[in-house]
Amino acid sequence: MLKLSQVLEFIQNADQSEIRSIKNAVAIKRSELAHDAKLSFRIGDMVGIDHKKISPNETFKITKINSKNIKVQGDNGSYTVSPNLLVKKTFKVV
Repeated sequence: MLKLSQVLEFIQNADQSEIRSIKNAVAIKRSELAHDAKLSFRIGDMVGIDHKKISPNETFKITKINSKNIKVQGDNGSYTVSPNLLVKKTFKVV
């Protein structure tokens, strides 16, 4: 396995075609990760949104799952977000 420093050094010395190949590989991997994340959610799940403009304490309910994004509804409105930004919330029953 390559170390991150080795990968970054390779990128520094890469030519245009190598950079293009790296960019394509990263895009494919991001797409795969988003797809896997999307599959872990269901309509009705309670989630949080991991974003600097949204409080981590806010809770949202998934209302619709689209091909690339997920719609959530909260007390302060609804958002359409990437599955990578969603965090499942768990509640303890007392």
